[in-house]
Amino acid sequence: MAEETEQTEVTEETEAASGGGGMVKTLAIAIGLFGLMLASQLVGPMLACKFMRDQTPGCPELPEPTEEDIRAELGPPIYLSLDPPMVVSFEDQQAIRFLQVTVEVMSREEEAIAAVTTHLPLIRNNLLMLMGAKTVTALTNTEGKEALRQEALNEIRDILKRNTGQPGVEDLYFTTFVVQ
Repeated sequence: MAEETEQTEVTEETEAASGGGGMVKTLAIAIGLFGLMLASQLVGPMLACKFMRDQTPGCPELPEPTEEDIRAELGPPIYLSLDPPMVVSFEDQQAIRFLQVTVEVMSREEEAIAAVTTHLPLIRNNLLMLMGAKTVTALTNTEGKEALRQEALNEIRDILKRNTGQPGVEDLYFTTFVVQ
């Protein structure tokens, strides 16, 4: 009998211990599920806006990428000097004047630089004609030089667009500019 009493006490202790542990496990699972539900409520809409913006109403508008963002995505600049320097003569009050200018173009695409090299004779011709039509006054002030730079950039972009379908060149720089 004493043996049966001991066995009954051990069984009761085991049941009490497992029943209490079962309660802790149940509580832990409930807390975990509650945490997951909260996380899904908070993170779900953010993920939906990130990956399914078109189908998710109420997503905040994305800011437009800045020029800097776009440039960073495209990669580092590649420069090409249109050597040799261009020399243009033009008349100024019955005297012949000269302009010597070194032009460099910048792009972030190897294909655009290759296209400039391919069409270099046409580009040099059109830039020489453009520069030869200017006056000394236009070439000796900052505004006139900047206007010429923009016109030259647009001319190169137009040539590339006609011949390759893309403007390709991002900018143009005068690295030497001498008027005599």
